Amino acid sequence: MLSISYRIAMVCFFLQFVVLGIGTFDRPDIQIESTYDILLGVVWTLIKGIPWLILIPGLIKNTKNIMAWMSYVCMFYFIVWILASFGDEKSNLGTAGVVITTIQFVFAAIHTRLRKQAEAANRK
Repeated sequence: MLSISYRIAMVCFFLQFVVLGIGTFDRPDIQIESTYDILLGVVWTLIKGIPWLILIPGLIKNTKNIMAWMSYVCMFYFIVWILASFGDEKSNLGTAGVVITTIQFVFAAIHTRLRKQAEAANRK
């Protein structure tokens, strides 16, 4: 269950970037007319994803506390997606973000809990 929870949390981690990217380009006020506009959208997506990007080295190494930190970052993005879901435009993309973030939070928390239990059992 430990590796399954890690994998599900990681899939949701990458889906967060996909949803952020789609959200950057899927707006009525955005006109994509050149490669520069696409590059600018990618840069904005990376800026919006800075809290996720900070976690990448720890996620690659699968360090002890990184999933707990992922849970904290999920809370921030959960608020962002809730605002997008229930804002003036009532974005379906925001609803997808809420679902992805909730799944990610739950499995990151499960992974953290199981890992702490496994480490406690190894010490005994």
